[in-house]
Amino acid sequence: MAEFKGSIQEFHNFVGPRIRNLINSFTRLHRIGRGGTCEMCGSQAILQSAHVHGRERRAIIEKVLSEYLNSAGYVVCDIKQAEDKILLAHEPVHETFKFICQPCHTQYDSTTPKSGLIDSDNLNTAQQTGEFSKLSRIRLWAGRPEQANSRIIRAFLELETENDVTVEELRNYCSKKYDVENFDQHFASMKTDAGNSHGKVFFESKGLVNLWGTVRVEVEHHFSQT
Repeated sequence: MAEFKGSIQEFHNFVGPRIRNLINSFTRLHRIGRGGTCEMCGSQAILQSAHVHGRERRAIIEKVLSEYLNSAGYVVCDIKQAEDKILLAHEPVHETFKFICQPCHTQYDSTTPKSGLIDSDNLNTAQQTGEFSKLSRIRLWAGRPEQANSRIIRAFLELETENDVTVEELRNYCSKKYDVENFDQHFASMKTDAGNSHGKVFFESKGLVNLWGTVRVEVEHHFSQT
């Protein structure tokens, strides 16, 4: 049994291409079943499998990998087991894929999903691998204690000195000590780099909140100085 140990981005880099091929095989019978009819424009063509907005391949993979994150924010998993779970998470197929012609695929992926995420399959390499692209903001937040993102980080650091931290505990502490309004909105925005979010800082695993390993280095450096 082959084991993977590394960051989520490294999983995308090294295991991701294999999973992409598995998904193409997984959807093949469904494409054939369409008889070459594009479900968007109705034309006869060679069909492609397009992930539905909000259920992108990368997003599904990361949701599954959240089950395998250790306390430092790294993925530790049996590769075959993780692959099987990722394929299973793509079901039901009709809710995850559109089987469409190449022009419709290009048009569909060029539109901005309602979730604010864009299918990473069609971004350039720099964007695809731009994990923690907003990491530099942590230094700014450390010097702006009045901001909600800064207060949430400080609250987390204070709580984790006592015990593991749950979302509910963090929410209550932020409300009582730091008077953070709209906690859920801010917290959700601190779990992703997508769109206008604050930036990927926290992750949840097995009911607990933690900092990504890469982020923790920055947080401990800058927040310890203020």
